[in-house]
Amino acid sequence: MESVFNIHPDELQKKYDYLKIIKNNNFDFLDIIKEKYNVNVSIYYKIINSTEEFKLKNIFYFINLRLQKINLSINYENVSYGNINEIFNNFIKKDIVKSIMIMNLLQGYIHPIF
Repeated sequence: MESVFNIHPDELQKKYDYLKIIKNNNFDFLDIIKEKYNVNVSIYYKIINSTEEFKLKNIFYFINLRLQKINLSINYENVSYGNINEIFNNFIKKDIVKSIMIMNLLQGYIHPIF
């Protein structure tokens, strides 16, 4: 069976178990995937929590470069730990497909397979 993930979240968790948490924030922008499909999304939150705050804009730059290929983008002004959840929630809006896209793009940010 084919997966919608480039790397399954459980495999990604094993590969990046060593990530050091810089700030422990509680995010919920991927909880729809967790609730509906029982997929562990904590690694994606861990990727963000292990990124220094001044580098968070690099995640959005990376994501927007790829989203431009399908005529989408995430609107953001300033990115901080305090508003990153809101920025992602405003983009995803409980859409499963957009949630999966964000998961795959976060995977691509930390584990490029090109």
